[in-house]
Amino acid sequence: MTEQLLTLLDAGLPLDRALHICQGSLEHPYFRSVMQSVVVDVEKGNTLADSFMRHPGVFPRLYVNMVRAGEEGGVLPVVMQRLVEFYTRSMEFRAFLVTSSIYPVLLFTFGISALLGLTIFVLPKFGQIFHDMNQALPLPAAVLISVGDFMKAYGAFFLIGIAISVGMFVYALRDERWRERWQIALLRLPVLGPLILKTQLAHVCRTWGTLLASGVPILTGMRIVRELTDHIPLRKALDRLVRAVQEGRGVSDPVRADPFFPKLLGQLASVGEESGALDAMLIKVADQYEKDIQKATRNLVALFEPVMILVMGGLIGAIVVSMLTAIFSINDMPL
Repeated sequence: MTEQLLTLLDAGLPLDRALHICQGSLEHPYFRSVMQSVVVDVEKGNTLADSFMRHPGVFPRLYVNMVRAGEEGGVLPVVMQRLVEFYTRSMEFRAFLVTSSIYPVLLFTFGISALLGLTIFVLPKFGQIFHDMNQALPLPAAVLISVGDFMKAYGAFFLIGIAISVGMFVYALRDERWRERWQIALLRLPVLGPLILKTQLAHVCRTWGTLLASGVPILTGMRIVRELTDHIPLRKALDRLVRAVQEGRGVSDPVRADPFFPKLLGQLASVGEESGALDAMLIKVADQYEKDIQKATRNLVALFEPVMILVMGGLIGAIVVSMLTAIFSINDMPL
């Protein structure tokens, strides 16, 4: 919708006419009804930002504030272009993270399913054969069959216990104190921690830089960014930064002095503040962090795949060897 509205405004159409065309081209019924309400509000004399603000479930606060800044500055098409670029980059980055995790998750799921299937359904058949022949099983097969019997007998209780544990964990995360402890613990992990921090900072820097480039005041932009993140340690760091800016200490010095923020962010913020291009520098920081995240994610996936294949292959191979050992031991039994 935003991209189509931008095209129509660039073509010289008045705002109400452009909104009418956008509303008529929408296929989603709920979104079409929302845009119909927006058109009516604009025709009544309300600003586009105020009309969007009446529908917070559709138009985020970031979107509304950028549109408001574009209307007040008379640069609504420029702001629309920045919104299109912002959401396009955000969706591409989110899609990259999702697609990168699909194959490892599928590999892990099918590997575990194969292990459980062999252990629970295949190996007990051999155990029954040896039981009927009054012969002892080879030790590896006996151990695996015992594991399978245990899973058959207590697997449901085991799954219920896992479900209860996960439910308690999710319920505990509703409390900000526990959620903050969990987020801090994740940040301290050797490889995952820096990735999580860069992901959060990339989103914050891109949002903040886009707001500044659209004419939103620096403190207003910081407050909007602060409310958009649900990462409590980052939110507290942004609170400290807001207080420092209110005290007149600028942006770069508090960022460099705060141990939560990486050195790169502080250095580039200093360059942007000195050159009067803080918005462009924040977007460059976001670009750099997203490149780092994509590179690290590709490396992790490239490392995870062969390790997972080796581990799953080794476990399944051990089960198959134990089955073959049991089969060959039948030949040694007295007739």
